Amino acid sequence: MNILFTLLALMVVLALLATCVWLVQRNPLTFLANVAEGTHAHGITKLADAAITTRHLLVKIGTDIGHVALAGVSDIPLGVATDEPAAAEDPVNVALLGAGDSTLLGVASAAITAGDLLAPAASGKLRTLPATTGTYYIVGRAITAAGADGDTIEFVPSFPVQRVVA
Repeated sequence: MNILFTLLALMVVLALLATCVWLVQRNPLTFLANVAEGTHAHGITKLADAAITTRHLLVKIGTDIGHVALAGVSDIPLGVATDEPAAAEDPVNVALLGAGDSTLLGVASAAITAGDLLAPAASGKLRTLPATTGTYYIVGRAITAAGADGDTIEFVPSFPVQRVVA
């Protein structure tokens, strides 16, 4: 009777071990995943290099990959800051350009007509793609108009595409 119980217990242990081996062979990355890395659907959280006092401004990669700063005229923007971090090192949500399936809001630097191609302006704002000679990054197309500096517009974002105007 003791031998039967021991054999039965050994069979159960072997069955559990075989199940574990089968699971590891079936999906080995499940047990080796690094939880600190991954993919992001539409946005990402970064730390601000400095306070951002207005929502919906364009941001670029900041002092390092973990930080963002306001994008300028010649910068390649990463996305739109949807938060207002009060100080440096505060977290800020960034809606990534070209990664979402929705429109975004942005802040105009001057009058913009619906349908205009948009490029970065100073201090994270948006402007109509200039016709003057230069290299610019198209970040989307306006679907609402802006009458003046500081107006909020809605735009269809795109991955930043370099445009050289000659």
